[in-house]
Amino acid sequence: MNLNSYTLIVTYFMAALGLAAISLVESVGAAFTLAMAGVSAFTLALNLKGRKVIPGAIWNLLAAGVFAFFVADYLAFSGSLVVAASRFLTILLVLKLFDLNRNRDFVIAYAIVFFQILSAAASTVSPLFLLILSLFIIGAIWAMILFNMKRDYQEVHPTEKAFPKVAFGGPFFAYVIGASVFSITVTFMLFFIMPRMEFGFLQSKSLNTVKVSGFSDRVDLGTIGPVKEDPTIVMRVGMDPKARPAGLVYFRGMTLESYDGKGWVKAVKDETLVRRDTGGVFNFERLEGKVVEQSVLLEPLDTDVLFAAGNPVSVEGPFQNVWLDRSGTMRLPSPPYSRIQYRASSVLSPVRKDLSTPLPQYGDTSHLDGSPEGERIKALAESVADGANGARDKAEAIQAHLKKNYSYTLNPKPGAGLSPLDDFLFNSRQGYCEHYATAMAIMLRSNSIPSRIVTGFLNGEWNELGSYYIVRQQDAHSWVEAFIADEGWVRFDPTPEAGVSLYRPSTVSLYMDLLRWRWNRYIIQFSLDDQRQMAIRFEGVGAGVFEGLKGALSKKTTEGAASPLALGAVVAVLLISLIAWRVYTRKKVRTRMPHFYAEMLRTLKRKGLSKGPTETPLEFAERTGIAEVKDITLALHIERYGGRNLNEAERRSVDAAMERLRRSA
Repeated sequence: MNLNSYTLIVTYFMAALGLAAISLVESVGAAFTLAMAGVSAFTLALNLKGRKVIPGAIWNLLAAGVFAFFVADYLAFSGSLVVAASRFLTILLVLKLFDLNRNRDFVIAYAIVFFQILSAAASTVSPLFLLILSLFIIGAIWAMILFNMKRDYQEVHPTEKAFPKVAFGGPFFAYVIGASVFSITVTFMLFFIMPRMEFGFLQSKSLNTVKVSGFSDRVDLGTIGPVKEDPTIVMRVGMDPKARPAGLVYFRGMTLESYDGKGWVKAVKDETLVRRDTGGVFNFERLEGKVVEQSVLLEPLDTDVLFAAGNPVSVEGPFQNVWLDRSGTMRLPSPPYSRIQYRASSVLSPVRKDLSTPLPQYGDTSHLDGSPEGERIKALAESVADGANGARDKAEAIQAHLKKNYSYTLNPKPGAGLSPLDDFLFNSRQGYCEHYATAMAIMLRSNSIPSRIVTGFLNGEWNELGSYYIVRQQDAHSWVEAFIADEGWVRFDPTPEAGVSLYRPSTVSLYMDLLRWRWNRYIIQFSLDDQRQMAIRFEGVGAGVFEGLKGALSKKTTEGAASPLALGAVVAVLLISLIAWRVYTRKKVRTRMPHFYAEMLRTLKRKGLSKGPTETPLEFAERTGIAEVKDITLALHIERYGGRNLNEAERRSVDAAMERLRRSA
């Protein structure tokens, strides 16, 4: 195989990596990527046959047209700089594959692939990117070595297309692999050592935003139902398995208090700006109960609400401000539009110890007072709670009535009710969490019990492999909080057990999700605080090892001899030193100039021919034009790069060449 074929193979290997990286960019489209891969395969067939399809002048015009497409794509179609740039680079690479003639063309192709990798790095969070990046580093090193070898050889032999096969022996490939492994190792070391920044200009809106329902200032009945069949992941919540509750976990989102017959509205604007303390934590009110720590990886959602299990008491994350209302709803100044990770501390108790007098809005029944169906809803509420003593007993009676007498379905049959709530209570008697929560909240208010509905997520799947919950769109849920005197706000969930998602992923999918979780946690979201913690751990481990070794060396047995641990440590140090010395001496012997080549240089120098300091042995041999010098240089290549010593016949040939060289004028 000649050098041109080697270069083409490496170039298309790099192009394949670029296409693989672009396929990880969200919104680019699988059809576009597959089409570009097909055209690239067609260009490979043309290049192997040596056919040139696109002249240089036409290629420049096409490049200008592709740039115009990039501008139009960004302004009129994708609206994302990363997506438009990814398509632009991919089309540009395919066009360049039609025009691989000069060395500069190969360099341009490698540069385009590099920018494709960079574009994917700004968008994707897939663990596959690590594999693509590692292969790109190996391919880039290989490509640069081949490119430079080709360029240098063509300068000396402009008419030859072949290349000495000895250059592609075992040592060459071992060198490429070794250099690649070294480069990847150094890259990872730099990644973990270089100081992290807590912000980035490439993260903003670089991912698709997940449309979630139920977390805006107005929620109409029927908005949560359609998403209950959507398995899209909205967040992952890590939790200590020992602190994990035995029952269901309610991930709190926001509360709503005003009902107008069609939906709920958040009319009370009682939010307070919470600022960081000296430790960078946003601390809220203190609540009674055991505090549970959570690590939340939140997908880019179209809401400014932060989620936490139970009742949050503090939160810490990459945001400057947090707004908190008296019901425990946490909100950011604006939707993040990118994946964020934060830590939250919560009390998982279903009771929120807030004994202050509830706002009048939590007992508002103005809709019932002015609507035709109001009287019979009030009558139903009073009859269900009849005989119950106290607010808690009444709330439990209403909850039990709804669970027992109504059926859960995501597709309730339309009825002839005067309103969605009237239809649910007296006609269809079917619905999902929104209907149940709304019915209970209004029936509580009819019995003079302040209430509100809460929207969030219920439970999700517990991934025991990584100790975290996988929470999906289909886990969206609504429940009720009622104010009970001497207790505070107590959680009630009138939705039957059928409303709990029963999605159970396979073990393989749990392993894959664990990989994504770890990748996001320790690579994508690796922060300055993580670096500090890592440095502290390394310092502690190093100090412990040093103290242990020091104690072991100073420890003596009763006979006065050194302890076995001390002897083992000394032996280990000696072995490591011996191995290092052996590797160093072998490397020195391998890189040392053979004696016959050194003797040739001394002989030529006495005759007035000296090798230049930047001149390669092959270039020097070509410049002298002496057959004996070329033969001896070939022997040098065999011994230094061929991975073997000269055999007896080759050594006699070198000796004869040296003898003729000494006798020549």
